[in-house]
Amino acid sequence: MDIRVVLTPGDPLPGDRDGWLVVDLLRATSQIATFFDGGGQVLLPVETLEEARSLKERLGAGWLLMGERESLPPEGFDAGNSPLELLRLPQKARLRGVLTTTNGTRALLTALASGGRVFASCARNARAAARTVRETGDRLGILCAGLKGGLSWEDGLCAGLLVERLLEEEPRGATLDEGAELVRRAYRAGAGDFASGVLASEHARRLLDLGLGGDVAFCCEVDAGVSVPELTRWEGLPAFTG
Repeated sequence: MDIRVVLTPGDPLPGDRDGWLVVDLLRATSQIATFFDGGGQVLLPVETLEEARSLKERLGAGWLLMGERESLPPEGFDAGNSPLELLRLPQKARLRGVLTTTNGTRALLTALASGGRVFASCARNARAAARTVRETGDRLGILCAGLKGGLSWEDGLCAGLLVERLLEEEPRGATLDEGAELVRRAYRAGAGDFASGVLASEHARRLLDLGLGGDVAFCCEVDAGVSVPELTRWEGLPAFTG
């Protein structure tokens, strides 16, 4: 097993990966996993606000328009990028959705364009995601969504958790690149206190300042979910389907 970790979506992605785990811990990939843990059917990730609004208008009122800019819901959206807000909605309102975020949806679409199968991963589905991506082959990649084009401490920690889970699947004979070794060591330095490490990040502090600490705690729950959404296509559009 060969594991490579790309720390920001602006870095070149190797085109030889059998499978990708994309992580935007706070909060896009946690939101996506929660959407499908809650019985969601179709979720369309898009990069821009214009694309999201256009899709909502075309697809109709039965679609939930979700997302954020600067961590808050854009004007006219049905919901933000908050998994706890999502869970408070009636289930019939969260079966089909459109999602756009500052970092996560862009990273997902970048991975899809590079080749290989692409899965939304986070702390909540870490073990399930490792098992799922391992089934795609021996050459695996983890892409961190980062923060505004740069490094994101919490995504790096989550990538380290995912590396650990992959090594649990195959403890012998794995090869790690420098990025994978770096995030693995960062994760191990936390001595098992994943949430405290995440709380040291710039992004977590911003969410706390906005009164969204509940989201941070929810996203830090390790192996609490089972869904591992795969980004494929639905009616010609990049989509996660349940």
